Amino acid sequence: MVDEALGGGPSRSRLFEEATAWRTSRDARLDDVLDDVARRAAAGDEDAIELLLELVHRLQLTRSAIAPIVRDPTAAEDVAQAALIAVELKIGSYEGRSKFRTWLFTVARNEALMAIRPRKSDAEPVAEPPASSARFSSIVAYRVTMETLVDGLPEPYRETMRLQVFENLDYDGIAERLQIPIGTVRSRLAKARDLLWAAMREERERTPR
Repeated sequence: MVDEALGGGPSRSRLFEEATAWRTSRDARLDDVLDDVARRAAAGDEDAIELLLELVHRLQLTRSAIAPIVRDPTAAEDVAQAALIAVELKIGSYEGRSKFRTWLFTVARNEALMAIRPRKSDAEPVAEPPASSARFSSIVAYRVTMETLVDGLPEPYRETMRLQVFENLDYDGIAERLQIPIGTVRSRLAKARDLLWAAMREERERTPR
């Protein structure tokens, strides 16, 4: 089933339908499929990475980790997007020793905790751990670097995201460098993540298979 779904078309749509039904009925076949796709993604299969992300998104698999921590629906959606990007960043570390959903729960929960973690001084949230400046090919491949995507962002989001991703600065460090309020840093990075995620999807769709 996974082999056929990776090829797209009706088989892919059928997998999504069955996966939705399996999740509702708590059928073990869902974990079998997710674990299979995740292992392929971890090995660098570009189509598997795309399929895995779409399954996580469509089935809302990060909700159980995020909802108890981030109560606001809008903020929870932002964290869900951040979790998807984190999966792309970290999927190479998935070794298949546990179920993918267990691994995903940890990734999503960490994103949620970082989103609400207070600053020592005034309880303002701080940034999630900075992403590596490794090539984007290690994230979603498609022959694009993370730097290229970040450089494609409009200002002021590009400068703010570059400070986080490539200079490893947290919210406090970015605010000090740019001489702007912490709240402005937070809103800029939230918007930058939205734009970056859209750019990832656009590049994925544009790149020939």
